[in-house]
Amino acid sequence: MPDKKMVKGAVMNGYLRFVKRKWGIEGVKEALKYVGMDVNPKDGEWIPAEATTGVLEWIKENKGEEYVEYAGRYASTDLGVFTQMIAAFINIEKFMKRASATYKTLFNYGEFLIDSNEHGAVVTIKDAKEPEPSCLAWKGALEGILIITHTKGTIEPLEPEDPKDCRFLMTWK
Repeated sequence: MPDKKMVKGAVMNGYLRFVKRKWGIEGVKEALKYVGMDVNPKDGEWIPAEATTGVLEWIKENKGEEYVEYAGRYASTDLGVFTQMIAAFINIEKFMKRASATYKTLFNYGEFLIDSNEHGAVVTIKDAKEPEPSCLAWKGALEGILIITHTKGTIEPLEPEDPKDCRFLMTWK
């Protein structure tokens, strides 16, 4: 395991775009202040994971737990024109096959594990539960995957084998 958990700035910026859309630039300033930052990180920059999860904590504490899930969904679907391009060329099965490799480009810790079949998957995000709002954001992100691949389905939280993990049952038709 790395010395320090790090994520790419793109992850935090996805949540901050949601904050800006929902509560304006003042919301962004408040969230950044909460995590001890003055400006948004660059998308490709490695930043401490606690800054990103701090934004989720700010959302939960100041706006409500339900908005953490919305932030995750928004962050995974707010790709501008790329969302439409992805949807045109990729289905849910192909997306899930690439998800583990994509996770490794955004996080220097944990794993994105998928046990899938033709109608669904059990998804486990290793070492992702701390702090608690992170699993809510992951649930939203998985809902976003269904949205951008135009897949009807559901996401249900499951009890993880390790209490530090987030685990979900994704089903699709």
